[in-house]
Amino acid sequence: MPNDALSPAETAAFLQSADQVRAAAVRYLSDKRGSPLAITFVRNLQNGIDQVVSAAINQGVELACKVGCNHCCSARVEAIAPEVFRIARDIASRPAEEINAHIERLRVYDAMPSAVAPWQRRTPCPFLIDDLCSIYAVRPGVCRKAHSLDVAKCVENAPEIPQSLNIVLGAEALLKGTADAYREIGLQAAAHALGPAVLIALSDPAAESRWLSGEAVFE
Repeated sequence: MPNDALSPAETAAFLQSADQVRAAAVRYLSDKRGSPLAITFVRNLQNGIDQVVSAAINQGVELACKVGCNHCCSARVEAIAPEVFRIARDIASRPAEEINAHIERLRVYDAMPSAVAPWQRRTPCPFLIDDLCSIYAVRPGVCRKAHSLDVAKCVENAPEIPQSLNIVLGAEALLKGTADAYREIGLQAAAHALGPAVLIALSDPAAESRWLSGEAVFE
């Protein structure tokens, strides 16, 4: 939860917004456990974050992010299970040569030794190809909310990147509310490192059905 420097009123508003998202999501998902629709539903989370970003831009927020800018694509990326399966489905629909190339990149990425903790690793995302995101249309919510108001800070890997509070709060409320809804209907919704999770989803044909039955397949 983004609680740094938030007033009690802002914290309460954030939690209320997240709970409204949870309640709306539960109404839809309540009879979808075991159904592929439980995975398809995550598009609403991602579309909602896109709308939050667009609304901020329409209100005058000037983002420093441009096409081809990928400084944040070397940070650790996490996604919840339905997002992982949505990405795996998209990749699996591509030509066999492209599928195999993705799997090989994921295997290489997963096997890379790291002298630092996973959350501190600055390794280009395995889905970053020729400086562009190869899964852009189905990228997870954390990628959709990532933004900067000062590209110079991104270039120098500053510990804090200036961001729009409205975008952060709106996106985080959607992420928290959606994950809480999945948990409420008995589906695992912890966030997992994106690359290794997608590799599991692509390598194990039963992973999706196991998750839909309530199993934590990415633990």
